[in-house]
Amino acid sequence: MPELKGERQKYSAYCRDHLQEFGYELCDEASQLIRGWVGRVFLVLILITSVATYRYAIQTNNPDAPLTLFAYALPVIIVVLFPLVINFYSGIEKFSPVIVDTVSITSLLSFAFICYLLFTNVDTQVEREVLSNRLAGQVNFILLIVIALSYHATYQFTIVRNLLLTVFFSALIFAVDKEFFAASVLQLLQGFLLGSVVSWIFYDGVRARFYSRSTDASTRQHLVKQLSKLVYSHQLEMIKNGEELEATMPLKEGKAIVSVFDVQRSAEIKHEKTQEFFLKVFESFLEICMRGYEHNPLRSRAFRLKETGDGFISTVGYPFLPTEARSLADSAVSTALTMLDAFNKEVEKFNYLRPIKAAIGLAYNSIQGTFQSAGIRSYDLYGEAIIQAAKYEELRKRPELWDLFSKHAAKMGIEYFHLLIVQEVVYNSLSSSYKDLFVEIDLTDPRVFTGEEDMCYDTEARYVYFYITE
Repeated sequence: MPELKGERQKYSAYCRDHLQEFGYELCDEASQLIRGWVGRVFLVLILITSVATYRYAIQTNNPDAPLTLFAYALPVIIVVLFPLVINFYSGIEKFSPVIVDTVSITSLLSFAFICYLLFTNVDTQVEREVLSNRLAGQVNFILLIVIALSYHATYQFTIVRNLLLTVFFSALIFAVDKEFFAASVLQLLQGFLLGSVVSWIFYDGVRARFYSRSTDASTRQHLVKQLSKLVYSHQLEMIKNGEELEATMPLKEGKAIVSVFDVQRSAEIKHEKTQEFFLKVFESFLEICMRGYEHNPLRSRAFRLKETGDGFISTVGYPFLPTEARSLADSAVSTALTMLDAFNKEVEKFNYLRPIKAAIGLAYNSIQGTFQSAGIRSYDLYGEAIIQAAKYEELRKRPELWDLFSKHAAKMGIEYFHLLIVQEVVYNSLSSSYKDLFVEIDLTDPRVFTGEEDMCYDTEARYVYFYITE
């Protein structure tokens, strides 16, 4: 019981805090009531009641018997016309609770009118008592029905409404026949109490459904928001449409240019906001990668593979198709240079005492997508292109090559520099404007390579190309 009470207090408070939304929910409920099976049952009951009353009036030789067939015309017209009006003006749905109240009031008026027709033509006291007893049972029922169906956001309003309807109905009966009113007092009291109990149960049920639906929707919205941090929007859409996670990204082997970014001498950066600096850098890189992202076909400027502390690995051409019509090599070099520009901007904001420079290696080869076999199924890539790109970026660590890079930078009047090293295949695929940026290194030159170095990462390579910029 305490748990049930606590739960009721929870959704009661939620409905109070979201009173406007709860009001909209009640409008929808009221609209469904009139248009749905309840409205149709109401019409059937009215029909049966009218026919039964008509037959009774005929049996008692009541001259106003035909009028009893039309006594409930007003509430019937409202219920019948409401669905038709919605087809032309949907805005009327927001007045559904008022329309339900109108049906309730007109139903009470209709019943009172029938009573008036029947009592007006009663001659003897015995007949009056018989009629009173016959109608008294209906008093309880009709009052219970009109009180039970209430669609107002606060139950305090519903209680006041119920009291007013009971007083109004009592006044109508009193005006029709005082003796009938005296015989119906207990029925009126029962109708009010039972109707109020039913209306509370009904109201509480609507609150519970509203709370459940709203919190479920909020939970789903929160889950989608958090899931969108783990997967791309096209994956999220495909999962919503019933696809398995493993079907949302390419898995077949393909070809791509892999870009491996790394900060030179990152271990020497001593600053309390070093981690924040790298996060800003990688955020700007992700923004570059996601430029032109679209679902069908799946494409973007680049694909972020992973962040590695002070490094960033991305691919051009797989699993996302490139967004530009130019060659894959041109797109990869253009993206790499854009990343270096973005890196410079973040370095400037970082305002570090010493220069911070980066290196990027580019390599073209086979690559393939995969999902982890168990646990959290994150998407990953593997293949020779990743290994080779990492190796090309690491060429800067070879002393003889670093001396060559430094001497070339010195000729340009640059002391500290960014370095872009590309594979021969990538260079040969570049347009002339991009080729002119790079300097060639002959791998057969004994001053550069003695032959003892491990070149197994790219045994067919004969040249390496580099580009230096501030």
